[in-house]
Amino acid sequence: MRTLIALLFAVTFATAAQASPASGEKPIQHFKVAKVTSLKDARKIFIEKTEEIKNKKKLNPAELHQIHVITYSLEKSVEYFAENLKGERKKLAKDIAVVVESIHLNSENNRTEKTRKDLNQYFKLADKFSAGFKHH
Repeated sequence: MRTLIALLFAVTFATAAQASPASGEKPIQHFKVAKVTSLKDARKIFIEKTEEIKNKKKLNPAELHQIHVITYSLEKSVEYFAENLKGERKKLAKDIAVVVESIHLNSENNRTEKTRKDLNQYFKLADKFSAGFKHH
């Protein structure tokens, strides 16, 4: 019985902790994704996952779930860039990381319009970031 009460408390607390990005909302780790360890891998993941998300047009609950799952890998890729690049590219990667976290949270919570708005912002930043791949 004590275990059940502790579990219910933990679930309730976790649910209550989900507010908004501005209030420090953090995504729940539903999936474990390997850390990205090379620029080549980070670039490949970034390009592939961005393309996968671009193919999601309906943003219905099934697509929002797929986007949520995709953000786990995308976050690792962007994290690698933010930690390993320099100057303007590093700043851009950090800006992208903020938007990807917002996409993660909004898609996880089925917030269609907020996810759409975040995706539009993400695609602008991602296009700018991807253009730099040709020069590095």
